[in-house]
Amino acid sequence: MKRFFTTLLALCLLLALCAAAQAQEATDGAAPDNTVTLDEVHVVANPIIHGNEVDNYGGTTTVVGEEQIRELNAMDLSSALRRSPGVTITRYNPVGAFGGGEGGAVFIRGMGSSRPGSEIKTFIDGVPVYMGLWNHPLLDLLPLDPAARIEVVKGPQPHRFGDVFSAINIIPKTGRGQETQTAVQAAGGSYGTFSQSVEHQADKGDYAYALGEGFRRSDGHRTHSDGATGSLYGSLEAYLNDNWDMRLFALAASSTANDPGEEDSDTNAGTYDTGLRLTTVTLANTYDKTYGEVKLFANAGEGYWYDQAGSADDTLNDFWFWGLKAKQTLVPTDGLELTAGIDQHWWDGNIRYTFDGATPDDSATVPQFSLTMPYIGANWLIGDQYGWHVIPSAGVRLYSHNRFDDAAAPHAGIVAGYGDTEIHASASKGVVYPGQEVVLRSKDDAWKDLSPEEVWHGEIGIRHTFADMVRADLTFFNDDGRDRYNITKGNWDNVESYRIQGIEATVTVTPTDTLSMFASLTTQESHPGDMPYVPNTSASAGVNWDFAKNWRIAVDAEYVSDMYAMKQLRKEGASNTEEVDEHTLLNAKLTRSFDIPAWDARGEVFLAMENITDEDYEYRPDYRMPGINGMIGARITF
Repeated sequence: MKRFFTTLLALCLLLALCAAAQAQEATDGAAPDNTVTLDEVHVVANPIIHGNEVDNYGGTTTVVGEEQIRELNAMDLSSALRRSPGVTITRYNPVGAFGGGEGGAVFIRGMGSSRPGSEIKTFIDGVPVYMGLWNHPLLDLLPLDPAARIEVVKGPQPHRFGDVFSAINIIPKTGRGQETQTAVQAAGGSYGTFSQSVEHQADKGDYAYALGEGFRRSDGHRTHSDGATGSLYGSLEAYLNDNWDMRLFALAASSTANDPGEEDSDTNAGTYDTGLRLTTVTLANTYDKTYGEVKLFANAGEGYWYDQAGSADDTLNDFWFWGLKAKQTLVPTDGLELTAGIDQHWWDGNIRYTFDGATPDDSATVPQFSLTMPYIGANWLIGDQYGWHVIPSAGVRLYSHNRFDDAAAPHAGIVAGYGDTEIHASASKGVVYPGQEVVLRSKDDAWKDLSPEEVWHGEIGIRHTFADMVRADLTFFNDDGRDRYNITKGNWDNVESYRIQGIEATVTVTPTDTLSMFASLTTQESHPGDMPYVPNTSASAGVNWDFAKNWRIAVDAEYVSDMYAMKQLRKEGASNTEEVDEHTLLNAKLTRSFDIPAWDARGEVFLAMENITDEDYEYRPDYRMPGINGMIGARITF
């Protein structure tokens, strides 16, 4: 970790010096310019989320953009999504998401509480990035610095992703369409928290690139609540000819986080370190009547759990993913799209157990898993998208697993509307296969008889825009899960079912170019009623306001009702008894912008405050979260 962070700091300084030299060269060597430059018109960004999107298949996705991440002063993925409608989070520390046991996690409309295993999968650039051995996400494998935007995919959408009930996908930054610029940011504050990042991007016509790094650390608000994360990334996009282009993306990430343990307890669950190396290569094509892409990917990572449960025992997990994703869309006539694709995933891993006592070190092996997922889909725009229109759609994704039975996931949807009003409805089946955790926790070969878990998802929603300044969304959703695999009488079996249903409402108001407001309300209920992290009511609100020249304030607030906590055990008859109380949180960020003529740069300084009301709250019983705290920082863009 020390060597990694030293490399990060060196790259930060190098990029900053290059940017300063570039800016000075542009200033010194520029010819006199008599062009009249108009004042830049800045439109304030939406607070909390960039927006809710409904695609032509009726699938809904909440998008959090780079500007929202920055205004939230987010330190990691969970804090970036903490106010998103339908999303619930849990965390221990200001920086770093402890990966063992019930560590930091994100839940989407009640999905994601199984551990090991999960109904949610996480992706970067559309490819799987999670702990393959235990079949669930590790948030510290998903750094924010390379993120141009974060997609929260709600419900199974077989036309986009397979082997998931809901998904989180990080879209990487690219230099395409961007001005040549370098941005340097640093901030520090409560609990010895420090963060810094450097990024550089450019579009050179035939090619474009983006690269950067980031580092965050904190001593934590409690003993053993310290953590640190770091990442390096780069992307390159090049036009090969009029119809084809190539994109290369690479990422390295590393983190460490401690478990602080329960209040007034001398024991904790140790330290969890993660690491990731990821590469994707994409060949994309665009013709008059067809477009598509082929993506090759490979990633390797680790999740090392040291001093587990207060002992000197370590569990060292290594995993590998590789495969390809290919799809092609044909547009035979205006409005009709026919898509065919295939996702091919392979994954493998190993576990080593080390002991300080007399017990000898040990290891466990698992068979390699592979999953082949061809899919087809069609949608047809009938009418005028800006007038009366209807878009019916249908498709199916097929599954062929090398260890389990085949499956199919059909889907159908419809989007219809007129002018400023649009309704959407969809029905889809989600399929999630058991992971390698069933092999690791099986006394015999009973795991081979398991079937994949299924969920039947339905939703219907309406969206309306009032006078181009108010946009409102209302969605009802229902998920019926079945064949959840549990340990029954010592063996694995598909025995459990559940249901989650609710209503999600959002409204965005932008009365002027300098003021934007957002509010959301989500109500949910689950059967059984003790499913963790399914609050009956959650609400969020935010305001971004450029209240004076060069001054901006961003305020966000959240209410979450009391809820069950911990994890959904894979054991027949298990029930959750642990609960956490309701909480209301208020955060704010004040920013002052300014020009730096000598460097031809734009700067800003900011003050970010969290938990302004000093609320006493927790996501896990006896794991107190930080009280009022803050950071001050600066950002310079050359």
